Amino acid sequence: SVFIQFPNTEVSAHMSVFASQTYKKAHRHGPGRAIVIPAGEGYTILWEEGKEKIVAPWHECSMLVPPNRWFHQHFNAGASTARYLALHPPMQFHGHAEKIEDRAKDQIEYPDEDLFIRKKFAEELAKRGVKPLMPAEAYTDRDFEWSKGMGKQ
Repeated sequence: SVFIQFPNTEVSAHMSVFASQTYKKAHRHGPGRAIVIPAGEGYTILWEEGKEKIVAPWHECSMLVPPNRWFHQHFNAGASTARYLALHPPMQFHGHAEKIEDRAKDQIEYPDEDLFIRKKFAEELAKRGVKPLMPAEAYTDRDFEWSKGMGKQ
């Protein structure tokens, strides 16, 4: 990810790039982040803890805003690298909208994710005639980190 602070403003953002046939870890945070898709095709799964999951497809020029404290997870189902730009809420809201209540509970590691996540991803890619390119160790090593050689940009 690349973090961006716009000069002379309270506006900040981060852009993440991820390889085709891969996906990010589920995470949650406070309200107010607008996620814009400048490139790619895929979907995001959103859910309030303990509730039903919602699948939101996206493509270039899509935008989504996850509700306050809802988990969300981004999936690149397209044939090329995907990008998303997350516009953060203004600085005066930091500590409220961005409050991390418990870092261990605000991100779901791959080995801990609901099996529905992996199954849905494989199904979506099968519709396109391809298979997931997620490294096997991502699902067994709770400390797994992406490297550039594994498709992280």
